[in-house]
Amino acid sequence: MASELRTYCRICEAACGLVAEIDPHGQPVRLRPDRSHPVSHGYACAKGTRFLEVARHPSRLLQPRVDAAEVSWEAAIDAVANRLRPIREQHGPHAIGIYFGNPMAFHPLGLVATLALARSIGTRNVFAAGSQDCNNKFAGARLVHGSAAIHPVPDFERAELAVVFGGNPYVSQSSFVHLPGGATVFDRLVARGGDVVWVDPRRTESAARWGTHLPIRPGTDAWLLLGLLSLLGDGAPRHEHVEGFAELLHAARRIDLAQVAYRTGIAEKEIHALADRIAAARATALHMSVGVNQGGFGTLAYVVLQALAWATGNFDRPGGSLVHPNAHALARLFRLAGVDKPVRSRVGDLPGAIDTLPGAILADEILAPGPERIRALIVLAGDPLRSVPGGSRLHEALQTLEHLVCVDMFENATGRLAQVLLPSASWLERWDFAATTVALQVGSLVQVGGPVMTPPGEARNDARILGDLAIAMGSRNPLWQLSRLPFDRWLPRPRFGVPGPRLHPGRHLRRHRLRFWDATMRAEIERLRRSVVEVSEYTLVCRRRRLGHNSWMHGGTRSGEPESFAWMRPDDMLSLGVKDGAPVELRTKAGSLRVPVRGRDGLAPRTVVVPHGLPDVNVNALIPSGVDEVERWSGQHRMTGIAVTVRAL
Repeated sequence: MASELRTYCRICEAACGLVAEIDPHGQPVRLRPDRSHPVSHGYACAKGTRFLEVARHPSRLLQPRVDAAEVSWEAAIDAVANRLRPIREQHGPHAIGIYFGNPMAFHPLGLVATLALARSIGTRNVFAAGSQDCNNKFAGARLVHGSAAIHPVPDFERAELAVVFGGNPYVSQSSFVHLPGGATVFDRLVARGGDVVWVDPRRTESAARWGTHLPIRPGTDAWLLLGLLSLLGDGAPRHEHVEGFAELLHAARRIDLAQVAYRTGIAEKEIHALADRIAAARATALHMSVGVNQGGFGTLAYVVLQALAWATGNFDRPGGSLVHPNAHALARLFRLAGVDKPVRSRVGDLPGAIDTLPGAILADEILAPGPERIRALIVLAGDPLRSVPGGSRLHEALQTLEHLVCVDMFENATGRLAQVLLPSASWLERWDFAATTVALQVGSLVQVGGPVMTPPGEARNDARILGDLAIAMGSRNPLWQLSRLPFDRWLPRPRFGVPGPRLHPGRHLRRHRLRFWDATMRAEIERLRRSVVEVSEYTLVCRRRRLGHNSWMHGGTRSGEPESFAWMRPDDMLSLGVKDGAPVELRTKAGSLRVPVRGRDGLAPRTVVVPHGLPDVNVNALIPSGVDEVERWSGQHRMTGIAVTVRAL
């Protein structure tokens, strides 16, 4: 008789509830949304419901490989340790680097093991995919809240107005927020008479479904936020635990609104109209996502966004921006564990975020001469060769390494250069709790999910792999022995999760402070004022896809036509003499890419939109990399709003 197992998706912060339908042989045959789930309410996107296709893909890595030969786990771990130990002994611990990708962010035991392995080795050279999409929020949180772990989340469920910058939850949920019922939260918002304003260079699928689209020039959201703050700042409440607001407001008012309009492409009357709507709404939820994070001034935008919530009376109140008590618990855990201590890179003296350095300088840290240059690299659940811009230089760098080991479900582009490949389990094959979500939600449920299938072949949990490697490298920490226990089978598996603390709006500022100004903010606003309006025919913007997601599921396709083409406005195509479906060459200072182009309404003028995460059209080839392309405050790589020329072929 067929049965069912409940779990939850571990691809993004949404953590949607899923039901695995199990056949009489104990094998899952289908994943479907869990309609009884108390948080996601039957919502789940195709990235989660189709993940069985990934877990059972015929190209999945099933056996450890050393120098292209399949070997036992013991032989593979010994091979890695025997090659890394001499490098550490001869060149020091920083000669060994670690890179981990997006999947590890949703694998709490694996993430803890990753950072613990770095400490066991003694290296500062840990790189993560977060520097490509969210390091700015960690840096902004340190200033405003004193910890990289504390982030206010929008209370869309009780808002009258929502203003979303650079997000498209209809396709890709949105970053740094756990949406109750997924994107259906906007259906409910509109149904009760509310409205949503989508600030974005293009009329996204979300804007087409809900509310109003406000087109903005790519990479200029910080200008608009400062303009809104200058108009709405007089209404800010006073509180003894809020610091630096007056200084930030003074700096915002030094920027003329005409300049904001010129930079953003939004007329002054439209900026005034948006400010009036925010002021008049009973409760306004403000949120910014990856589209702003990657724009070159993401940290400044994140700080000003929270100041705007405070100025309009929407901070720590229902329907506005709320800080979950789990965030403070996580911040305490960070302090106790010594996580997120200051770290600077050897190349460029760039800052780290949560014990990781910017991926943009990984190639430089390998190639730049010096006693502490990286000579060996461990890559975990990631594909930096395709996910980090500057792939050609990184390819050159990876080939110079004395040793490269990859722990992954597949032999990806980076793995093809590795001497050792170690097969890891997928999230369908392990126990997890939603650690990434607990601080980014409005509700109190802490989700827990167990395995619904056994790992195929010799695939193992990442935490077990890293524990074995640490022991083989000589670590005597007894905690590593715990990673060898079969905890995926032993740990409890409640139906949905366990209850956590409830969020009570209005309590945050009784014990905690907000800080909106320091010397870094002053310097960042001056950098914004000095920034040059790039004179270019077009501006490059990336977009998410329904099925692809970061280093997950590259190459995933849906029924119908493929997605390997760029979008442009029909009038821009006409001026170029390009027909729909014809190829064009896109060129930046980093490189060039040939891609077919399709006409698309709802784009800002002279904007080119290219999908992210396609194996045959890698937009990262167009994005400049290196020290000069990194936001010095946060280590965030500038990934969107890139000047590009378009040539008809």
